[in-house]
Parts: sequence; C-alpha cells; structure tokens
Amino acid sequence: MQDEDVLFRSFKGIAFISIAPLIGLAASLWFTSDNTAYFVAHLGQIYFSIILFFLSGNIWSVRNIENSKYKKKLTLISFIPPCVAILGAFLSIYANPAWGMAFLLSAVYIARHLTLIKSMVAVFPNNFQDLINKISIILCICLMLILTYWINPYTYPLAIYN
Repeated sequence: MQDEDVLFRSFKGIAFISIAPLIGLAASLWFTSDNTAYFVAHLGQIYFSIILFFLSGNIWSVRNIENSKYKKKLTLISFIPPCVAILGAFLSIYANPAWGMAFLLSAVYIARHLTLIKSMVAVFPNNFQDLINKISIILCICLMLILTYWINPYTYPLAIYN
C-alpha cells in the first residue's frame, strides 16, 4: 500500500467522522419534538462553529509546512472561519437564529466559489479535491436543513424570539 493511499484514507476518515455529528443533528431536527428540536438546532450551529475554529487551526498549521507562494494568503484565510463563526453567533443572538444560520450557509456557499480558494485546492491531488467538494456540499445541505427548521411556517420556532 502506498503512503498516499494511507494519507488519503486517514484524511477522509477524519473528515467524515468530524462532520457526522452535524449530519446527525441536522437530520434529528425533523424527528424530535418541537421543544427538543429548538435545542438541537442551536447545538448544530454551535457544532458547526466549532468545526470552523478547527478548520482555521488546520489552515494556520498548513501554511507553515513549506515555504509556498500561498503562505500570506493562507494566513489571511485562516482568520476568516473564526470571524464567520463569531459573526454568525452574534446574528443568532441579537437578531434571530435564522439570520445567523443564513449567514453561515451563505459564507460556506460563497467560499466554495472563490477563485483564490479554488486555485489553492487545485494544488491537491484529484482525490483530495473531490473529498473537499463532497464535504463542503454535505455541510451546505446540513446548514440548509437547520435553516429550514428555523423558517418552517408550520411549527414557527422563531415565535419565541418575538
């Protein structure tokens, strides 16, 4: 077995294991009672924010691996995920959770389409690029499920904020 295969398998395993709780939280919103779902939705946003902080740490550590042309750009990019998480938390606290979740969803979606990030991801082998795309799509779907819970017109969970 080649080292690249082992590295990719371990990276893939870590990526899927780290987003599995978010998938479970997003799916369980629709199978729990309304009182419990409220806390599960908040917990999903908190867990996603924790993922963003870990992502920031990973980007910060990758920038020091080698002296590449992306070192300054990676330094700047490493500050973006915690800022997004903190701003999403402020929007959830001071406006309502739907605004915070919509901001997080739009930030992840926009990050998928930035040319700077696409050019950095293009440096990785194809299997890593596919994994990054799959993970970001899964994260978008999870955030959409949580946002859909907040704006559900039948149960209207935002009524407690009025």
